[in-house]
Amino acid sequence: MGRHTFALLAVLLLGGSAALAQTPPNVDAAADQVFNRVMSPYCPGRVLATCPSGAAEVLRQEVRRDLEAGKSPETIEAGLYQRFGESIRGLPRTDGIGLLAWVFPAAVFTLTGIWLVVWLRRPHRGDEASGDLKAPAASPAILERLEDELADLS
Repeated sequence: MGRHTFALLAVLLLGGSAALAQTPPNVDAAADQVFNRVMSPYCPGRVLATCPSGAAEVLRQEVRRDLEAGKSPETIEAGLYQRFGESIRGLPRTDGIGLLAWVFPAAVFTLTGIWLVVWLRRPHRGDEASGDLKAPAASPAILERLEDELADLS
């Protein structure tokens, strides 16, 4: 008999199956999801998870009770939006005008990338048509002076 089978039998024998059936699955994870997706109606600019207000703590406890009662996170969020208004929505909606908040940044990022590629591929000022950069020709007077300076150094 493997360890996992033995552990499962021990849990069943100790009455763990009855306790597991009564406990809603992942209440803490679902509560954290709601707390981090909803802005606090009591602390402007903060999500419900980080608001230190006592009223926010009462609201967090209410959300936990609703989750333990079997309500889905989506239903709870919808109730909060109805109760406090759309201003507490932490993320824009994925329909209607809210869809623009998701699509616009992606479109700007894509178009900027395309523009950058085109800009980098085109010839820039100072580039020759052949792609070779040639040094300007020096006058004979400058070449003679350079030779004199080099001779003085040795």
